Amino acid sequence: MDGRATTIIGSIRADELSARYLDAVSQLGDTGHFFTELKLGGPRGIVTLAPEFAAPDLVRIFNKTMAPQRVHRSIDLLRENEHFAHIMLYFIVGAPGETAADRRAVADYAVDVFRRFNRANGTVILKLQQFMPEPGTVSQRLPMADPALMEGHVEEIRERLRELVGKEAYERNYRIAWDQASRLLLESVCLRGDRRIGHVLESLHDAGVDPARISAERLREALTAHGLDHGHYLRRLDPYEPVPWEVVNDVDRDQESRLMTELNRRGAGERPTGMGTPGLLIV
Repeated sequence: MDGRATTIIGSIRADELSARYLDAVSQLGDTGHFFTELKLGGPRGIVTLAPEFAAPDLVRIFNKTMAPQRVHRSIDLLRENEHFAHIMLYFIVGAPGETAADRRAVADYAVDVFRRFNRANGTVILKLQQFMPEPGTVSQRLPMADPALMEGHVEEIRERLRELVGKEAYERNYRIAWDQASRLLLESVCLRGDRRIGHVLESLHDAGVDPARISAERLREALTAHGLDHGHYLRRLDPYEPVPWEVVNDVDRDQESRLMTELNRRGAGERPTGMGTPGLLIV
């Protein structure tokens, strides 16, 4: 053991970021990051911003509260500090109401950030996560996209990036990281899983199925064997249908209904506007 330590700073609000703070972080020495396996060259400092959606109205509808002007201010500060060369952007893909244009806008957002950062040897990393209706939130009854669609969504963003910057710049300055379908498949049923899913997981374990490599077909077979259907867990839940966690559920049903109504309006072509505050993580 050589006594060296890696410093990981969990999070800081974007509106609290300052030049003084960045200077202090850069003096800590080695920094670590969950995505160091990306093997990035140059300075190791990575700042992670979480816009979550590129479309301002989706940001507002899902109450993600992200204001581009605050992100721009953060990037301007980072541009002045040579110890930070990489920016990771978290985006949610596959949300209800999302369109192909919304996904392509993620690529446009990444290019805008890179140009503002103005670091020739820098990297913009897109960390893509599939939308999952989290229990205990107003989105808990919303439908989930089939994880099998995720690869196509990621490819749309990848192709748009190549179209905007060219193959060479894409390979040099951009990365896309996303969760593999096998993990998403299990998460999509476990997220709303009742006690019946426990029997499904037990059967998969007894059959020696590797949860990190499970296929859609294998999961479907396991569900069918227990009289279940994958679509049952992906669907939109009715407003007054009990959720599996009903005994601890205290989400306002009126708020759930308002969210569904706004997404239905968006799908019909009405586009509300509005923005808020970004989340920011420095590691």
